[in-house]
This record gives sequence, structure tokens and C-alpha cells, in this order.
Amino acid sequence: MHDACPMPATGRGETTPHDGYGALLRDAYEAGPRRGRHLQVIERDDGFVSVEDAYRYFTRPDEWLACERQAVALAKGRVLDIGCAAGRHMLALTGDREVVGIDPSPGAVAVARAQGLDVRIGTVTEPGEIGTFDTLMLLGGNLGLLGSREHAPTVLGSLTRLSRPGARILAIGHDPYTGATAEHRAYHARNLELNRMPGHIRMRVRYKAWTSDWFDRLMLAPDELRELLTGSGWRLDNVTYSGPVGFWLAEMTGAETPAPVPRAC
Repeated sequence: MHDACPMPATGRGETTPHDGYGALLRDAYEAGPRRGRHLQVIERDDGFVSVEDAYRYFTRPDEWLACERQAVALAKGRVLDIGCAAGRHMLALTGDREVVGIDPSPGAVAVARAQGLDVRIGTVTEPGEIGTFDTLMLLGGNLGLLGSREHAPTVLGSLTRLSRPGARILAIGHDPYTGATAEHRAYHARNLELNRMPGHIRMRVRYKAWTSDWFDRLMLAPDELRELLTGSGWRLDNVTYSGPVGFWLAEMTGAETPAPVPRAC
């Protein structure tokens, strides 16, 4: 799915918010991450259901998509990992790079901190007082944090405020059209009828007795991203696909400032 989580929601029968996603990561971390041991259910608003293995949040670089390894290699200067989860990408960022992570899940933050990482509670639009950065990373499919056509300008504006001059965004997206099966194509058509982008996903996740609130993710192709970037101050410079699964790395930089219009004397 992705390396960010929805904000903690009230579980069934509970009177206080419960961080089920954080519990998933804590359970996997404390048991020693292994494939098939800790699973969460992903439910789409049309009833489509899939299962995700928590092991993916603890994978090593040699288990990643090639575009994830490429993104980590490209990261320069002061780096922000947005939706960092357990911190798998941060652990691979070595050398003279200062790396900060944010995630809305207290449990995810606790797991990342237990591994010695500088991770704070925060979201892409409410990051907290963390300063500005040379590289902004949205890996693990977190380009999906754009959320929707309507929400994307808010996200892009927040990324601008977090950026130093010359900053880059390195984001992993998921092309919804690559290898789309009949049920996914039907969902795209339903979205168009609802005046949504085809890859706009309304979803929630479940772990044990916990169910999150519904939230939005945006799967999109490079040309759709270029359209969303219009007027944002960001420019899509390079795209790299990884394998047949439709994941791709978007490399973005601040668009050039237009030349001033000469004034008449």
C-alpha cells in the first residue's frame, strides 16, 4: 500500500482513539519482522479488499523496488522522509545527510525512534516546526498523499513551505493503468462518474479489532502529475518506472522563476 498511515481513528467499541497501524508496526518489530506474520486488511469503498504484509515496512534495500534505491541515492543535503513509517528508507541514508522523518502514527514513530532515527509526529500538511529541507522524500507509494485533484494544491503548497531554494521532491507513485484488471478498470469508470480522477482511491485499513476512518489516496500516471503541478511552482523533471507493477519515481524541482515583464518607460 504505502508507508504512511491514516490518522488514528476510533476502533469499534472504543471510546478513545486507537493507533491500530502503529500497533501493527510495533507487533511486527517486537516479534522480529518476518513475512506473513502480521497482516492488515485494505478495504476500498466499492468493497474490493486486499491484504498487506507488515514485513514490507522493514525490508532491506536489496528487497526494494529499483526506483526506491534510486531515490535514496539521489537524496542530498538535509532530507525529510514524509510518511516514514518504521523508517526503512531513513536507515539507508548514510553519510553527511541530516535526515528527519514524520509520520502521524505514534506507534510508527516509536518503532522508528527505537532504531535510533529522528522521527516526529506530523503529516504532509501539518508537519510541525521542523524547518526546511534540500530533499523531500515521499517513498513507498507516498505520492498518493496528494489525495485527490482538489487536495493536491494544499499538499504541494506545504511541500513548498518545507523547501529550501533548489530543493527536490523524490516521490514514488503508482500508475493505476499499468496491468489494471477488470475490477480496477470498473473502479476507474466509477470514479469518472463521481467526477474524480480515475486513480482516486477511497479506502480504510483494518488490523485485529481496529478499523481506520476512510481516507483518500491518489494513484496517477506521470502526465496526470504534470497537470496537477501546473501553477504549483514544481516541475516534473524525470520519471523512472520499476518493473511491471506500475510503481515509478518522480523527480521534481522548483520551476524556474519567470523572467520579469519589462515595464514601458
